[in-house]
Amino acid sequence: MVKLEDLTIGQFIVLVSGGRSILGEVEGDSLSVVNTIRNIILEYKEIADPAGAKNYLIETEEIMKAKLNFALFSICRNLAEMKEYNRVREILCEYGISAESMNPQRLQAEVDSRYERAKYAIEKADTKENENTSGSTDIRREFDAQTAALMAHFKFQIDTSKMKATVYAHLVARHNLEIKARRQAMKK
Repeated sequence: MVKLEDLTIGQFIVLVSGGRSILGEVEGDSLSVVNTIRNIILEYKEIADPAGAKNYLIETEEIMKAKLNFALFSICRNLAEMKEYNRVREILCEYGISAESMNPQRLQAEVDSRYERAKYAIEKADTKENENTSGSTDIRREFDAQTAALMAHFKFQIDTSKMKATVYAHLVARHNLEIKARRQAMKK
Protein backbone atom coordinates (compact mmCIF):
# COMPACT_ATOMS: atom_id res chain seq x y z
CA MET A 1 0.00 0.00 0.00
CA VAL A 2 1.37 3.39 -1.02
CA LYS A 3 1.81 5.99 1.72
CA LEU A 4 2.74 9.65 1.73
CA GLU A 5 6.33 8.83 2.73
CA ASP A 6 6.71 6.82 -0.49
CA LEU A 7 6.01 9.86 -2.69
CA THR A 8 7.97 12.92 -3.63
CA ILE A 9 6.09 16.20 -3.39
CA GLY A 10 6.00 16.27 -7.20
CA GLN A 11 4.29 12.88 -7.28
CA PHE A 12 1.91 14.00 -4.54
CA ILE A 13 0.95 17.07 -6.58
CA VAL A 14 0.26 14.86 -9.60
CA LEU A 15 -1.85 12.57 -7.40
CA VAL A 16 -3.86 15.45 -5.94
CA SER A 17 -4.35 16.81 -9.46
CA GLY A 18 -5.97 13.53 -10.50
CA GLY A 19 -3.01 11.49 -11.78
CA ARG A 20 -3.56 8.01 -10.43
CA SER A 21 -0.69 6.45 -12.39
CA ILE A 22 1.63 7.57 -9.58
CA LEU A 23 0.17 4.79 -7.44
CA GLY A 24 1.25 2.13 -9.92
CA GLU A 25 -0.72 -1.08 -9.63
CA VAL A 26 -2.91 -0.81 -6.55
CA GLU A 27 -4.55 -4.08 -5.61
CA GLY A 28 -8.31 -4.12 -5.32
CA ASP A 29 -11.15 -2.23 -6.90
CA SER A 30 -11.56 1.46 -7.62
CA LEU A 31 -12.90 1.99 -4.09
CA SER A 32 -9.58 0.86 -2.62
CA VAL A 33 -7.75 3.25 -4.99
CA VAL A 34 -9.98 6.12 -3.86
CA ASN A 35 -9.41 5.15 -0.22
CA THR A 36 -5.65 5.03 -0.77
CA ILE A 37 -5.70 8.51 -2.32
CA ARG A 38 -7.90 9.84 0.49
CA ASN A 39 -5.58 8.37 3.13
CA ILE A 40 -2.49 9.89 1.47
CA ILE A 41 -4.12 13.32 1.25
CA LEU A 42 -5.34 13.10 4.84
CA GLU A 43 -1.85 12.09 5.98
CA TYR A 44 -0.44 15.20 4.25
CA LYS A 45 -3.10 17.43 5.82
CA GLU A 46 -2.45 15.98 9.29
CA ILE A 47 1.20 16.99 9.02
CA ALA A 48 0.89 20.30 7.16
CA ASP A 49 -2.31 21.59 8.77
CA PRO A 50 -3.47 19.62 11.82
CA ALA A 51 -6.35 22.02 12.52
CA GLY A 52 -7.52 21.80 8.90
CA ALA A 53 -7.34 18.01 9.04
CA LYS A 54 -9.47 18.01 12.18
CA ASN A 55 -12.05 20.25 10.48
CA TYR A 56 -12.04 17.94 7.46
CA LEU A 57 -12.76 14.93 9.67
CA ILE A 58 -15.55 16.79 11.47
CA GLU A 59 -17.12 17.78 8.14
CA THR A 60 -16.81 14.22 6.85
CA GLU A 61 -18.48 12.91 10.00
CA GLU A 62 -21.34 15.39 9.57
CA ILE A 63 -21.84 14.32 5.95
CA MET A 64 -21.88 10.65 6.92
CA LYS A 65 -24.35 11.36 9.70
CA ALA A 66 -26.62 13.26 7.28
CA LYS A 67 -26.47 10.39 4.77
CA LEU A 68 -27.30 7.83 7.44
CA ASN A 69 -30.19 9.97 8.69
CA PHE A 70 -31.43 10.37 5.13
CA ALA A 71 -31.39 6.59 4.64
CA LEU A 72 -33.05 5.95 8.01
CA PHE A 73 -35.85 8.44 7.47
CA SER A 74 -36.35 7.23 3.88
CA ILE A 75 -37.02 3.80 5.34
CA CYS A 76 -39.40 5.32 7.88
CA ARG A 77 -41.23 7.19 5.12
CA ASN A 78 -41.65 3.98 3.15
CA LEU A 79 -42.91 2.14 6.21
CA ALA A 80 -45.37 4.95 6.95
CA GLU A 81 -46.68 4.75 3.38
CA MET A 82 -47.36 1.06 4.00
CA LYS A 83 -49.17 2.01 7.25
CA GLU A 84 -46.55 0.20 9.35
CA TYR A 85 -46.74 2.81 12.11
CA ASN A 86 -45.65 0.48 14.90
CA ARG A 87 -42.43 -0.29 13.04
CA VAL A 88 -41.87 3.43 12.44
CA ARG A 89 -42.38 4.09 16.17
CA GLU A 90 -39.96 1.29 17.01
CA ILE A 91 -37.26 2.74 14.72
CA LEU A 92 -37.78 6.29 16.00
CA CYS A 93 -37.63 5.13 19.63
CA GLU A 94 -34.42 3.22 18.89
CA TYR A 95 -33.07 6.41 17.31
CA GLY A 96 -33.85 8.31 20.51
CA ILE A 97 -37.11 10.02 19.65
CA SER A 98 -40.04 9.59 22.05
CA ALA A 99 -42.53 8.32 19.51
CA GLU A 100 -44.55 5.86 21.60
CA SER A 101 -47.59 8.11 21.93
CA MET A 102 -47.46 9.76 18.50
CA ASN A 103 -50.50 9.33 16.30
CA PRO A 104 -49.96 8.43 12.62
CA GLN A 105 -50.19 12.05 11.45
CA ARG A 106 -47.64 13.21 14.02
CA LEU A 107 -45.36 10.28 13.10
CA GLN A 108 -45.56 11.21 9.43
CA ALA A 109 -44.81 14.85 10.20
CA GLU A 110 -41.80 13.92 12.37
CA VAL A 111 -40.39 11.55 9.76
CA ASP A 112 -40.94 14.04 6.91
CA SER A 113 -39.33 16.85 8.89
CA ARG A 114 -36.24 14.84 9.74
CA TYR A 115 -36.04 13.46 6.19
CA GLU A 116 -36.05 16.99 4.75
CA ARG A 117 -33.44 18.19 7.29
CA ALA A 118 -31.13 15.31 6.34
CA LYS A 119 -31.71 15.98 2.64
CA TYR A 120 -30.90 19.67 3.14
CA ALA A 121 -27.74 18.81 5.12
CA ILE A 122 -26.51 16.60 2.26
CA GLU A 123 -27.29 19.27 -0.35
CA LYS A 124 -25.52 21.91 1.76
CA ALA A 125 -22.45 19.67 2.16
CA ASP A 126 -22.42 18.93 -1.59
CA THR A 127 -22.61 22.65 -2.38
CA LYS A 128 -19.76 23.37 0.04
CA GLU A 129 -17.69 20.54 -1.45
CA ASN A 130 -18.31 21.83 -4.99
CA GLU A 131 -17.19 25.32 -3.92
CA ASN A 132 -14.01 23.85 -2.41
CA THR A 133 -13.19 21.79 -5.50
CA SER A 134 -14.11 24.43 -8.09
CA GLY A 135 -10.51 25.68 -8.02
CA SER A 136 -9.00 22.23 -8.28
CA THR A 137 -7.67 22.99 -11.77
CA ASP A 138 -5.26 25.44 -10.12
CA ILE A 139 -3.78 22.86 -7.72
CA ARG A 140 -0.41 22.81 -9.48
CA ARG A 141 -0.29 26.60 -9.55
CA GLU A 142 -1.14 26.76 -5.83
CA PHE A 143 1.62 24.29 -5.00
CA ASP A 144 4.04 26.28 -7.18
CA ALA A 145 3.16 29.45 -5.27
CA GLN A 146 3.47 27.65 -1.95
CA THR A 147 6.83 26.18 -2.94
CA ALA A 148 8.07 29.63 -3.96
CA ALA A 149 6.95 31.03 -0.61
CA LEU A 150 8.73 28.22 1.24
CA MET A 151 11.94 28.78 -0.74
CA ALA A 152 11.84 32.52 -0.04
CA HIS A 153 11.11 31.95 3.65
CA PHE A 154 13.68 29.22 4.31
CA LYS A 155 16.17 30.53 1.73
CA PHE A 156 16.92 27.25 -0.04
CA GLN A 157 15.85 25.56 -3.24
CA ILE A 158 13.18 22.86 -3.25
CA ASP A 159 13.35 20.21 -5.95
CA THR A 160 9.82 18.79 -6.02
CA SER A 161 11.02 15.76 -7.98
CA LYS A 162 13.36 14.74 -5.13
CA MET A 163 11.93 16.09 -1.87
CA LYS A 164 9.75 13.62 0.02
CA ALA A 165 6.15 14.70 0.45
CA THR A 166 6.37 14.21 4.22
CA VAL A 167 9.36 16.56 4.47
CA TYR A 168 7.51 19.14 2.37
CA ALA A 169 4.44 18.81 4.61
CA HIS A 170 6.60 19.41 7.69
CA LEU A 171 8.11 22.49 6.01
CA VAL A 172 4.62 23.82 5.32
CA ALA A 173 3.63 23.23 8.95
CA ARG A 174 6.78 24.93 10.25
CA HIS A 175 6.32 27.85 7.83
CA ASN A 176 2.73 28.31 9.02
CA LEU A 177 3.81 28.25 12.67
CA GLU A 178 6.57 30.79 12.09
CA ILE A 179 4.26 33.14 10.17
CA LYS A 180 1.66 32.83 12.92
CA ALA A 181 4.30 33.62 15.55
CA ARG A 182 5.44 36.68 13.58
CA ARG A 183 1.87 37.95 13.36
CA GLN A 184 1.41 37.47 17.10
CA ALA A 185 4.64 39.35 17.77
CA MET A 186 3.56 42.21 15.52
CA LYS A 187 0.27 42.57 17.42
CA LYS A 188 2.13 43.19 20.69
